[in-house]
Amino acid sequence: MTSRVRYAFDNALSRGPSVVIGWLGLLTLAIIVVVATVVTLLRITGMTGGDRMWFGEALWQSMLRILDAGTFAGDTGWLTRLFALTLTLIGIFLAGSLIGLIASAVDQRIEDLRKGRSAVLEHRHTLILGWSDRVPSVVRELIIANESEKRAAVVVMADVDKSLMEDTLREAISDFRTTRLVCRSGNTSTAADLTRVNLEGARSVIVIGGHDATVVKTVLAVIAAADGNGGDGPPVICEIIDPETAQSLQALFGSRLVIVSSDALMAELTAQACRQRGLSQVFHELLDFDGDEIYFASFPALTGTTYAAAQLSFEQCSLMGMLTADGEVVLNPPADRPVTAGDQLIGIASDDSTFVCTGHRPAARTLSPGAPHTDDDTQRRMILVGWSRLGPRVVAELDQFLDARTTLEIVLDPDLVDPDEVRAQLHTEHIAIEVSTHRGGPEDVATHAARRAFHEVIVLGRRNDISAEDADARTLITLVAFKQAVQRHGLGQVRIVAELLEQRHAPLAMATGADDFIVSDELTSLMIAQLSERAELDQLFRDLFDPDGATIAIVPALAYGAAEATCFADVVAAASAAGHSALGYRRQADGVVVVNPPKSDPVTIGRDDGIVILR
Repeated sequence: MTSRVRYAFDNALSRGPSVVIGWLGLLTLAIIVVVATVVTLLRITGMTGGDRMWFGEALWQSMLRILDAGTFAGDTGWLTRLFALTLTLIGIFLAGSLIGLIASAVDQRIEDLRKGRSAVLEHRHTLILGWSDRVPSVVRELIIANESEKRAAVVVMADVDKSLMEDTLREAISDFRTTRLVCRSGNTSTAADLTRVNLEGARSVIVIGGHDATVVKTVLAVIAAADGNGGDGPPVICEIIDPETAQSLQALFGSRLVIVSSDALMAELTAQACRQRGLSQVFHELLDFDGDEIYFASFPALTGTTYAAAQLSFEQCSLMGMLTADGEVVLNPPADRPVTAGDQLIGIASDDSTFVCTGHRPAARTLSPGAPHTDDDTQRRMILVGWSRLGPRVVAELDQFLDARTTLEIVLDPDLVDPDEVRAQLHTEHIAIEVSTHRGGPEDVATHAARRAFHEVIVLGRRNDISAEDADARTLITLVAFKQAVQRHGLGQVRIVAELLEQRHAPLAMATGADDFIVSDELTSLMIAQLSERAELDQLFRDLFDPDGATIAIVPALAYGAAEATCFADVVAAASAAGHSALGYRRQADGVVVVNPPKSDPVTIGRDDGIVILR
């Protein structure tokens, strides 16, 4: 019997302090009732210094002696005093135990809150599952996107200490503006933990992780939870590195899942930056929430008008295309294509409140286009320094955009990379590939590359065996070395494009004189944040980054006679007549790119400037 009682007591303790508090409370109440009954039946006097008590008064006096050890000091008579002392000793044990257990329960609750174990009551929040270096950048962009909302929330859950996540985010982001940040610790692939962060009430889910396996398990758990709730659930945006894994997930879940491939994005943008100066600035402007971004909206008043007329119907917005009623994104449609019922227009605007139809405004004057722009037939030589898993993708993208007049020399350190393995990864149809090896520091590599003239340099970050800090430091030194080698050997205008791994090193890259730099973590984070706000952008970005789809280019202003323009509406009309959508311009003098200028504001575009178009 004793063993059973002890076993039951041990089980009660294992269930937490709340159960023990309940049992002690009941025991205390039982003792008070028993003592009050005994005092009443035995007609014990002297407990209050007076005569016999009725049952209610006996209950009160019993409770006082259990809760307050000094109450029995006024009792008279040795029998009464001994009875009261015994009751007080029992009370000391019970009350002390209750106070200790209550304090322990409070401490445990505080510890649970500190560890992020409590439930989230937010609704229509952006839910980020997982933790990586990209999370602060994603949260920063979401804060900017939520500025127009009064009660926005971002919830982050990962198998990481809650305090660490909060400290990291608050260190990286000084002002959360109108957005509340909520961090929780938990397993991102466990149904109970997903319920705790109100997965069902989220407006979008972002899955971020250091490994594809973790991301895949989390995605499966999220979709299973959505199916269990009887609906499609919120859109899920995830980052997958392995292309085969990404393809399998996309085939299984279709439009329910939006996949971002950071390597493919970086390779595409690096290739774009090599094609023309300023293109990386255009893409950065479209991807971030600070400034102009892409919006979708319906305008019934424009139904029946042509795309060319619609382009001149927005004062503070530059049109890119249409989202048809069938859900198809059509970028840069023919100028005479009509806007039909159910179509949404796709435009670049500073905010959704500025994406407003102001009525058709004809161009002030008709421009006289110059000779169409054609590439020169000179041989082009490019240098690629460094190698990582991004290398084959960059080469493949360059092969799509360039032709047989281009030779790409890849300079490798044989102590770090096996040249034969690199050669086996490369399969090009247009450009010629040379793989050379050279040991030594960045200055020796630059001198080796300068033995023959070259026109562009691409410096890839070293990702595999060193930290991002060390990789970016080596990249920055390499940029300086190439800048000096170009000047020392009199190579003329050489475009230098670099990949950085961390955004905070961008100012240093600018100081080295790099023409363009691509920041891996930042750009991937920007795209993830954009897709979490508008999942339909996935189809648009796929078209933009597909060599066979629409492409953004910077064309000489002379091609449209833009030097004669009095306002940007003139340029829009001239580009539309050529079958293109004008999005902005680039000043040759200082390299500044202006995206989405107002149509009616006076503008001065020089003969050497460029027009940013979609074609």
